[in-house]
Amino acid sequence: MLKKAVTLTTIAVGAALAMSGAAHAEPNGDPAKYADFTADFLPANTPEAINAAKDGKNLVMSPYGTTHTIACRGTSAADVYDCMQEDSLGWISLRKTDTPVGPTWLYLP
Repeated sequence: MLKKAVTLTTIAVGAALAMSGAAHAEPNGDPAKYADFTADFLPANTPEAINAAKDGKNLVMSPYGTTHTIACRGTSAADVYDCMQEDSLGWISLRKTDTPVGPTWLYLP
């Protein structure tokens, strides 16, 4: 019984570590790795959103706005791709949609 409990605990800890490392948001120079791009986003429901494209910002339509980390792969606000946002359950993929006010990333759990 103890052996089974230790095995299950080891599997659970391993799975949690594997999932948390998938979208770790550390600034780096490699465009193929996730980095923290939260500062390059504006919440879509703010007055500043109307000028987002002119200011070189992306929009995010999410219940968290920009209060939770947004990690993307890419080199700048214009060249980001494959973005994710951290929420209370882990990381959720964001889907990019082009709108008249600029690129908008949608939170779709």
